Amino acid sequence: MTTTPRLVDREAPLSQAAALLQGASQGSGGVLVFTGGPGSGRTSLLGAVAGLAARQGVAVLRARCAADETHRAYAAARQLFWTTPDGGSSRHPWESDPADVESELWRQLSGHAAEGPLLLVVDDVQSADDASRRWLLQLARRADRLPLLLMVSEYRPYGSVAPAGRFGWTLSPALGRTVRLAPLTPAAVEQLLGEQLAPLSPPRALVDVCLQATGGVPALLAALVTDLAGAGADAIEPTADWTTLPAEAYVESVDHWLHGMGEEFVGAARVLAELDGAPAGPTGADPVGLLGTLCGLQPEHAAGWLRELAGLGVLRPSAPQTWPGFAHPLLRRAVRAVRSPLGAAEVHRAAADALHRRGAPDDAVAGHLVAAGGQAGPGWAAETLLSAARTAQRERRPEQAVAFLRRALAEPLPAGRRGAALTELGGLELMLGPAERAAGVRHLAESVRLHQCDTGVFKAANALGAALAARGQTRTALEVMDELADRFVDRPELAAAVQGAAALIASHDGRSWLEVVDGLRRLVARSTGRRPAPVVRALFAEFDSTSGRLSAAEAAAVAREVAAEPVDRFSRTYVLASAATLAQWADELALADRLVDEGTTGHDGPLVDPGYQSLLSVHAESLVMRARYRELLEGVGPSGRPLPIGPGNVHLVAMAVIALTEQGRLDEARRLARSVDAPETAGTPGPDDSHDSWEWSELFYARGLLRLAAGDPQSALDDLLTCGRRQSERQVVSPIVTPWRSAAADCHLMLGRAGAGADLAAEELEAARRWGTPRTVGRALRAFGAATGGRAGLEATGEAVDLLRTADITPELVPALITHGRMLTEAGRRSAARQVLREAAGYAETIGAARLRGIATGLLADAGARLGSAPRTGTHALTGSERRICGLAAQGHTNPEIAGMLHVAVRTVETHLTNSFRKLGVRRRSELFGRLAPEPDAAPPPSALPARAGRSAP
Repeated sequence: MTTTPRLVDREAPLSQAAALLQGASQGSGGVLVFTGGPGSGRTSLLGAVAGLAARQGVAVLRARCAADETHRAYAAARQLFWTTPDGGSSRHPWESDPADVESELWRQLSGHAAEGPLLLVVDDVQSADDASRRWLLQLARRADRLPLLLMVSEYRPYGSVAPAGRFGWTLSPALGRTVRLAPLTPAAVEQLLGEQLAPLSPPRALVDVCLQATGGVPALLAALVTDLAGAGADAIEPTADWTTLPAEAYVESVDHWLHGMGEEFVGAARVLAELDGAPAGPTGADPVGLLGTLCGLQPEHAAGWLRELAGLGVLRPSAPQTWPGFAHPLLRRAVRAVRSPLGAAEVHRAAADALHRRGAPDDAVAGHLVAAGGQAGPGWAAETLLSAARTAQRERRPEQAVAFLRRALAEPLPAGRRGAALTELGGLELMLGPAERAAGVRHLAESVRLHQCDTGVFKAANALGAALAARGQTRTALEVMDELADRFVDRPELAAAVQGAAALIASHDGRSWLEVVDGLRRLVARSTGRRPAPVVRALFAEFDSTSGRLSAAEAAAVAREVAAEPVDRFSRTYVLASAATLAQWADELALADRLVDEGTTGHDGPLVDPGYQSLLSVHAESLVMRARYRELLEGVGPSGRPLPIGPGNVHLVAMAVIALTEQGRLDEARRLARSVDAPETAGTPGPDDSHDSWEWSELFYARGLLRLAAGDPQSALDDLLTCGRRQSERQVVSPIVTPWRSAAADCHLMLGRAGAGADLAAEELEAARRWGTPRTVGRALRAFGAATGGRAGLEATGEAVDLLRTADITPELVPALITHGRMLTEAGRRSAARQVLREAAGYAETIGAARLRGIATGLLADAGARLGSAPRTGTHALTGSERRICGLAAQGHTNPEIAGMLHVAVRTVETHLTNSFRKLGVRRRSELFGRLAPEPDAAPPPSALPARAGRSAP
C-alpha cells in the first residue's frame, strides 16, 4: 500500500465545506456532494473535512457504502448510528419492519442533533442500498432546517452521459452543492513531487512524465511518487529513463483504478494498450464503435470514457482511423499487467475478426493475426495473410511480408499452396540479409520437397540454389541444380533453363564458374549439328567479353540475336538477364533497359531467382552509368518494382556506395558499405566462403573508390588490388566490369608512384581499346594521362575529353575534364584550364555529382578564377525568361511558336535556348523535360584534391 500524501490543490472544496460547517453550527445546514472518478481523492477529502469538523467540536457520524450490502435495507444509513450491520443489538424489535427502522433513524438523528451540530459523512453513496438512499435524500431536503451538514462522495463513472441516478440531482441548488474533483494541476504535481522527494529537486521533465502517466489522478500520482522515492536519487536525474522505472506500487494502483471503473472498462483499457497506434479499420470505421464491439460497451459510453481519459492527458492524440494510445509507456506497461480476462492474444484475435467483418484492408487484419500468435485462425485467415504479404512486398515492406507469410504457414494450406508460400517466404528471408539466411534456406528446401508440379519445383530449387550460393555453399547449390537437371531429362526446355540458372549460381564462386563454362563448352562440342540454346550462347558471350575475347560490337550483336529468338518461359529470365548484361557492357543502355523491363514485367518467381537478381543488377549499374544517383538511392527499380538495396544483394549495395560517394555523402557510404558484413581487412575472407562471389569484387571496387575520395589512397589501393586479384582468378581482364586499374593508378599517383600507376593505366587502356567503347577508352585515357604527366599526358587527357564529349558520356567526361584542367594549369595554360574546369563544374552540378563539383571548384580557384556565389549551371542558374522558354520548348513548341506566344524575336528565343542548354548540360530539346525537374540540394563538396604526389585524383 502507498502512503497518501497531504492534500494539495483542494483548497476550493475545503473552503466550501468549511463555510457549510459554519452554517450548520448556526442551525442552517446543507448538502455537499464530492464527485469524481476512481482515484480522484474523494475519500481523502471526506476525511480532511471530518478532521476539520472534529477540531471545531462538531460531532461526526460516518458511513461507507458497499455493493455487497445493497440487499440489506438501510444497511448504509444504520452505519451512521451503529457500527454493526444488525444495528448494534438484537434487542431492537423494529429490525424486521422497514417503517420501524426509518422511525428509529429519525429518532437517532434528532437525539444527536439535540446535543449539537452534526457532520454526516457518507462515502461511495452510489453503492448505497435503495432504502438508505431514499432516507438520505429525505434528509437532504430538510438539511437547511437542521444543524447538520450532509456530506457524501459519489463515484461518477468515466463516460457517463446523463445525470439521472446521481445523488441529489433533483435537489434545489439552494439545498445542495456538487463539487466535481478535477485532476491535479501541473503546479500541484510539481509541489507534491518537491515535498515527497525532498531534499532532491525533481526536474521539469519528471513533472511532465508524472502528468502523462497519472493524468493528475491523486491515487496514481501518490503511488508513482512512492516508486520514485524507492528507486533512489538516480531516478530523479534529468537523464533518467523513467520508462523502465520499477513501479510496483504504481502498477497496483493502476489495477485498482481500472477495476474501480468496472470490468468492461478494464477490458477497454487492455485493448487500448495492446492496439496502441494500430489501424482501426477502413475509412469510415470508428475506433469508438470497434471498442464497443470488442468490450461490450455502448458507443456513447466508450466515447465518453475516451474523452475523459483524453481530458486527463493520459491518452495522446491519434491519427484518423487509428487506435488512440496511452501518453506514456509506463501507463501502457501498467495497463498490460492489469488482471483482465482479455489477454494480448484474445485482444488481437477479436480485433482481427472485427476488422475483417468491417471490410478493413488485409494488411490491417493480418497485423492482428500475427500479433495473436501462431494458433490457427478462422477460415478466411490464410487468404488474408497471403494477400497482405503480397501487398507488403509491393509496398517495399519485406519484414512485414515475412511476418505475414510465417503466420500464414500456421494455417491449414494445401501442399501446392504451402510450397508456393514457402518459396516466397524463403526468398524474402534471403533478401533480409545474413541473420535470416539460414531460415530462408530451410524454407526453400522444405518447398522443394513439398512441390509436386515441375514448375513449382523449378522455382523453388532455383531459389534454393541461389540461397546456398549466397551462403558460400556454391558446390552444394550446383548439386541441387544437378538433381534438378536429372528430373527434367525429358523436358528440354526446363533442362536448358536449369543450365542457365546453374551458370548464374556458379558465378558466385570463381572456380565453379570456370568449371561450369568449361563443362558447357564440352557439352556443346559433343552436340554436333545442334546450335546451343540462347541462354548458353549468351553465357558464353558474357565469359568471352570479360576475358577480352570479344569486342563491344560483337557482344551487342549476341545480345540482340538471343533476345530476338523465341524462348520458353522457363529460360526467358536468364536469357534476358545475360542479353541485358551484354548490352549494358557495350553501352547499349537503351537496349539494356528494354530487356530489363521485359524480364522483370510479370515476373512471378521468387525474388531471389538468380535471373531476376541479375536483371536488378543491370538496372542499378545502368543508373550509375547515367549518373542517375538519386533515382538509384530512392530504390526505384525496373517496371515500378522496388530496388532492394541491402544485404540480400551485395552488388546493389556496391552501386549505392558509388552513388553516395559521387554525391559527396561519404559518411552514409561508409555506413552502407559496413552494413553488408564485408571483410574488415581487404582480402581477408569472411565467416564463410560467400565472399568469393563476384558481388564482393564489386564491393571491393566501390569501397576502393570511397576510400580514394576520402583521401586514404593506401586503403583504397588495398581494396582495388584485392578486386583485381579476385577478377584475375575468374579470368576477368576487361575493364567493363570493374575498371580497378584506372582507380588504382590514381592511388599510386597520390602515393608518389607515378610509374606503377602508368603501367596499370596502360594495361587498362590496351584492354579498353580491344573492347572499343568510348566510356572504357576515355576512362583509361584519363588515368593514363594523369599518371604519365607532361605533354604526352596532356595529350592523352585531351583525347579522353574529346572522345567522351563527342559520345555524350557525362559521368566519365567530368573527371576527364577535371584532370585535363588540372594539367593545363600545371602547364601554365591557366585561361584554357579555367574554361575546361568551368565546363566540368557545370556538368557535375547538372548530374548531382557534388564531390566532383567540389574538386572542380577548388581547381578553378587554383587557376585564378573568380568564383561567384550564384550558381552558373543547373536549373537555379536559369533566368526567368530562360525558364519560361525552356518550359515551352519542353512541351513541344517550336521556336517560332514560342516567339509568338511571348512576343519576342525568334533570335531571342534561340539565344535563350543556347544559354539554357549550356547551363543545364543538355544538347537536345528532348532532354529539357527531365532537367527542369527540381534538383536535390548539393552535398558539401570536399576540398579540391589535385592528382600529383600527395594529392587525390577525381
